[in-house]
Amino acid sequence: MTHTARRPRKVAPPLAVCFLLASAAAQAAQCPVAPPIDEAARTAYQAMQQAMASGFDDEADNTVSPALGQAIEHYKQTLADAFDAHLACAPATPDLDALQAGLRQRLLPAPKPVSDGEVALPDQNEIVVSLSDSPTPLLLVSGGFAIPCGTDNVLRGYRRDGDTWVRALDWQSGPYKDISGAYGDLFMLSRLASGDLALMHGTPWCTSRWSHLAVEVIRPATAEQDQRTLLHSEHGYVRDEQEVQLKARPDGFEWRAEVGSLDGDLLTRPGIFRYRQEGESFQRIQPAASNGRGFVDEWLRVDADLARAWADPAGAEAALTARAELLELNKRSGVTLAYTAVRGCKADPTRFQVDIELDSPQPLAEGNQRYVGIRQQANGFTLLGLSRTADPACNGRDLMARRG
Repeated sequence: MTHTARRPRKVAPPLAVCFLLASAAAQAAQCPVAPPIDEAARTAYQAMQQAMASGFDDEADNTVSPALGQAIEHYKQTLADAFDAHLACAPATPDLDALQAGLRQRLLPAPKPVSDGEVALPDQNEIVVSLSDSPTPLLLVSGGFAIPCGTDNVLRGYRRDGDTWVRALDWQSGPYKDISGAYGDLFMLSRLASGDLALMHGTPWCTSRWSHLAVEVIRPATAEQDQRTLLHSEHGYVRDEQEVQLKARPDGFEWRAEVGSLDGDLLTRPGIFRYRQEGESFQRIQPAASNGRGFVDEWLRVDADLARAWADPAGAEAALTARAELLELNKRSGVTLAYTAVRGCKADPTRFQVDIELDSPQPLAEGNQRYVGIRQQANGFTLLGLSRTADPACNGRDLMARRG
């Protein structure tokens, strides 16, 4: 199941909000849920909107004023408190549609009326309820709301404890001073076969299609243990090029997105990030790219241990030494890297050579050409070697003459 979805100076909430929160806390265990709990969330939303009007002045630097940051944090907390109260009252087998509709009606602002001739814009305030039954029941509630240039989101998960749903998962951003601290841009989750949750969020930004995402795997809390983060990974990605995907697999999970390329002419390529889970640990496995050129680009980017694991053991150490030299050359001022051809190799249809050219103002003493040998396998590639000289057996036509 998958769905898409720095501390500023403290600012005291209005007295009326404090009263509502105190009242809400006193009645949080009551069923049906007391109206002040819902009213606290709506009041906090209004206070956030008021702060929004004056707390974000300059899109060029993406900053969030301390007052707005505090208002956002306060709203997220009151919304999550309301989720706790309502879910504690939900039956063991809830009507998800009715529960979702009720939460939206009670906690979200009423949609703005649209006059004749106006076009209704999508409402970015949303609450989504879902239930994952396997391997254990987990009821998930997310709340999203608009911020400048994106959205922010909160997620709560609940496990069944006796006759009540109790919180087992708490996932949201901490306080932030610019909008990139929000959990927005994209917001996705997938329940794994282990019962853990793979969670992904982007980082909103106003000025570029190049952005950043984070992926985590969290084990929800049980009666004996608090929730735990088993994996945290961050990566750059490119918006609006390829739909971002996150999905569970029988042995772990996978996500895909458009990512940057070392080749400045190509700029981007499809990225594949697959992880195998073994207990509480995760190992990245192949495929790592959609073609051989993309595999070489990823092999040059991953850490040395993973590069070694993806290389033929017979030539791994030599390949890693040559890789380090190539990457250092690519860091020099004025030096750029380009993938110039991908050629098949005679007598072995699974072998290919990826040609690399280093462009520089003056010829490099170390040479401007590199040739990467790879072998295609059922589920990816093996790095065979990285050399300054071409393999004479790999002289077929360029299989990727188009630069895209």
